[in-house]
Amino acid sequence: MKLFVPQHWLFSIKTFAAGMLALSIAFWLDLPKPYWALATVYIASHPLSGATRSKALFRAIGTLAGSAAAVALVPNLVNAPPLLVAAISLWSGLCLYLALLDRTMRSYVFMLAGYTTAIVGFPAVGAPDTIFELALARTEEILVGIACAALVSSLVFPRPVGPVVAERIEVWLRHAKASSRDALEIVGRPTSEAQWLRLAADATEIENMAAHLAFDMMAASRAVSHIQGLVPRMLMLLPVLSAISDRLGELDSLGGASPDTERLLARISHWLDSEQTRDPAEGVRLRHDIDARALAPLNTASWRDLMEIGLFVRLRELLDLHADCRVLVAALAMDSRSLSAPLLFQIEARVERARHDDHGAALIGVFATVVAIASCCAFWIVSAWPEGATAATMSAITGGLFAAQDDPAPSVKKFTKWTAAAIVIAGLYVFLVLPNAHGVETLALALAPTFLCFGLLMTSPTTAQIGVPLALFTSTTMALQQPFSADAEGFINSGLATILGMGFTVAATALIRPAGALWRANRFTRANELALAEAAEVHSANDEARVMGLMFDRLALLAPIAHAIDHPLPDALRQLRAGFNILEAHQALGRMSPSARRGLDALLTRLARHYRQGSMPPTGKILRAIHGALRIVSHEGDAGALLALAGLRRALFPDAPPVVFPYRVEAVA
Repeated sequence: MKLFVPQHWLFSIKTFAAGMLALSIAFWLDLPKPYWALATVYIASHPLSGATRSKALFRAIGTLAGSAAAVALVPNLVNAPPLLVAAISLWSGLCLYLALLDRTMRSYVFMLAGYTTAIVGFPAVGAPDTIFELALARTEEILVGIACAALVSSLVFPRPVGPVVAERIEVWLRHAKASSRDALEIVGRPTSEAQWLRLAADATEIENMAAHLAFDMMAASRAVSHIQGLVPRMLMLLPVLSAISDRLGELDSLGGASPDTERLLARISHWLDSEQTRDPAEGVRLRHDIDARALAPLNTASWRDLMEIGLFVRLRELLDLHADCRVLVAALAMDSRSLSAPLLFQIEARVERARHDDHGAALIGVFATVVAIASCCAFWIVSAWPEGATAATMSAITGGLFAAQDDPAPSVKKFTKWTAAAIVIAGLYVFLVLPNAHGVETLALALAPTFLCFGLLMTSPTTAQIGVPLALFTSTTMALQQPFSADAEGFINSGLATILGMGFTVAATALIRPAGALWRANRFTRANELALAEAAEVHSANDEARVMGLMFDRLALLAPIAHAIDHPLPDALRQLRAGFNILEAHQALGRMSPSARRGLDALLTRLARHYRQGSMPPTGKILRAIHGALRIVSHEGDAGALLALAGLRRALFPDAPPVVFPYRVEAVA
């Protein structure tokens, strides 16, 4: 990482200045533990001003909710320690469950409400009559830190979210065009899996980053709406590219595309050049030529003809998606409410904005955290260790911070390692440096070299997991307060309790949670299979849009996981393509004769039964049923149904031999 990039240094200096401002205000207000204000600044700060403000707001709400819960629980249950432990553990678990299901910025509120109750409640167990004063003090200290972080980030060289999002979108567009040109290559096409993974993961990251636009003073609400229209089209590009690559691969096995098709592919590839894409006239000509080929009669079409016509349909979608992305990006750049041209790919009518809720994975993550907190509290009660409250608090914090990860144990171990390093650094300050500091000015000079380095580490995603624990636990372990005292026994006990609490989280996570992201990826695959069964049985357009919306959302969730573990994302893309084709076949039922309707309905019923039975590849019976439906529907000449069945056959059986169609369907063993 380049530590000398000016933006990195600026963020570090701003964060340190905000931290010193918060510490000074906390000293001036005579708050009991002013170091919480300093630590809060480093927790809430982000290089982007809008992200800092959003974190500040949601942290404030979560802190107030968690403190209120502690005030309600501790005085009423302090005489029954097991009940108090159960109540705080279950409250933390409930808040964590809501945080894991709510993938918006609101999840920060629930997570904070959960472990703030532990931060406030556990230290008050020995003196329950002081719980209100303790909750008030913690809240004041945290609110001071939040306010200082937001104020400095907003007033001192603010870095808005909008330009960063726009830059990331431009990079994504360049990668999307490169992937599209690769998919159009007829001979020697490169493997596109890594590019598709990157496109999907980047689209998800852009959407997450754009969520902070609502808190960016320089951003307008229309920017948020434009990005909400852009991201689904960015994700839709992936199954379209997968289908194009699949059709070209099948045409290769059938002797290659026709000369006219090859020339059309070359024109589209040239149009995808950054300058050509801006030429609407060429785009209109390309769509006209594609439509002319896609409207060829299908009543006497061969399998090869179906593959080419299906290719033309996907090429039209490719052009529309790229044109729409360019229009939306131009509107973002001009900060315009209106679009320069109408959107061509009406994805909103086909894909609803739906969220996949993995209740099972959330409950397992919550159970591991609750067990860690309860086990730590049981050790505290049995041993009567005065620092047991610190251990229980750290268990709740680390459990909440990392519960969203697929395998939290390695991250918690790394977090614990750098926390131990922070304790060592704090010890050097407490016993060697701070006794020589005699005012806020000398204290700031003493802390500056170390905390500026922590701020630099926080600027990069790869080193933030080092910088955050160093800044947080160096601040809290030093326990800066008035009057200052250096208690070696208390310092050592507090440090050991911090590490022990995190150790309980590591142990509970390793024992309870299924290891690895592959487990969660397989859950997404199974959920998509159930969605395919539902797609075969839908009864309305709203149901169709909801089913596809859920599959799209799972694609967005799966992409970062697949990118990390090299999971075959094309499996998810084939599921998406199968879903679209099943829905298109379902829509064709109303246009068909009774005999053809019975044949197609029998296929859809068999598909629904197969996907509800369990996770297994489609069988030869499914392949024969598709072939039978193709034979029946071919007599109808329904273009939509034929293309849907051909696309479904390619999505589910990409390695099966070509179909001899329409006059004879090969027998399949």
